Amino acid sequence: MAKKTKIEEIQYLRGFAFLAVVLQHAIGHYAYEPEAGLADGTLLGAWLIAAKFAVPMFIFITGLVLFYNYPNGVSYGTFLLKRCKDIMLPYLLWSLLYAVVFGGIRSVQWPQLREVLHDWLTGKASYHLWYVVMVIQLYIAFPLIQSIVQRVYRALNGAPWLLRTLFLLLCAGYVLLTGIVGRVSEVAAALHVPVLTPLFTEYADRNALYFIVYFLLGAAAGLQVQEWKERLWRWRYACLGTYAVLASILLYRIVDSFGSPAVIQFNATLLLQPFMALFLLASVLAMCIVSIGCQLHAGQRLRGLMAFVGRHSYGAYLAHALMLTFSTAAADVLLPGMNVSLRTLAAFALCAGLSLLTSAVLGRFHFGSLLTGAPAPRKPVSPAQGG
Repeated sequence: MAKKTKIEEIQYLRGFAFLAVVLQHAIGHYAYEPEAGLADGTLLGAWLIAAKFAVPMFIFITGLVLFYNYPNGVSYGTFLLKRCKDIMLPYLLWSLLYAVVFGGIRSVQWPQLREVLHDWLTGKASYHLWYVVMVIQLYIAFPLIQSIVQRVYRALNGAPWLLRTLFLLLCAGYVLLTGIVGRVSEVAAALHVPVLTPLFTEYADRNALYFIVYFLLGAAAGLQVQEWKERLWRWRYACLGTYAVLASILLYRIVDSFGSPAVIQFNATLLLQPFMALFLLASVLAMCIVSIGCQLHAGQRLRGLMAFVGRHSYGAYLAHALMLTFSTAAADVLLPGMNVSLRTLAAFALCAGLSLLTSAVLGRFHFGSLLTGAPAPRKPVSPAQGG
């Protein structure tokens, strides 16, 4: 089977998304320090807005790669086996490590084993693992999603305007859905359905249904990659302008929420709410445009650096919560008495570097690669090789 052409921009998007995740969590560590003032809160808020695209972008990439690499369906068993090796196994091992380091697991008795199993199922061993639990749901459901999307795509391919209209309606419906998450949770709680009720109540933040629109956006890109890139680049000024306007409004809402005297909080940036949904959709498009621009105009060294970050992004993502613990401690020692904005930047840089180094070094060894998954390939990926 012919090999697929490599999408260079995917690596840049992975790299940008990983760095954005690290920045978010560095901000989360320092933003609520007692010495953080209004200036810090405003600056950290602006950085947080710039970094909020991370999770939607990872989901978008997943959808794009899967639909691009598997245009004609998948062998479900082989597909899941590859995901178990590349995604689930590293997640399980890191989750166990975090359960020991952060959760205090010290024995193999049943209560402790039950807690580990609970962490595996829910992603609660560390604050960043919820994403993996959510995206695994998308992998499991991919053949069904693919079947539905392909049927709609083939039925309406003769009317691209109708496809675009349908997708815009889907996005509008998603924005409205994020406005009734609380009501859905109340209904689910009243029904007491095993598994489903917790998925819409306690664990609603890792319910794939609430993030599937980004996956479908990736599917739309993956089905017609070249047309997608050309259209985005042609409309780049309109898309970036829309993103800038929405980002400005969001920053205003953040700073306005501080009150007087200022109490720093970023509730306006929680993912599952209508304005954020609208902003995040715009941010995914904006970062896609940035990645296309990077491929067209950036120097070879910058493109090589971002490709390196992208290749090791999954292992680095799994490791970064542990590395952030060391990085914040180091930032506090290296910059004693400095403002929280500078310490945030220092911790971000240290954490990103340590996480990528950990992933790259581990990936060179057979056992280490079990902790990082298969790095994103340097060569073009064929459908049989997966995404």
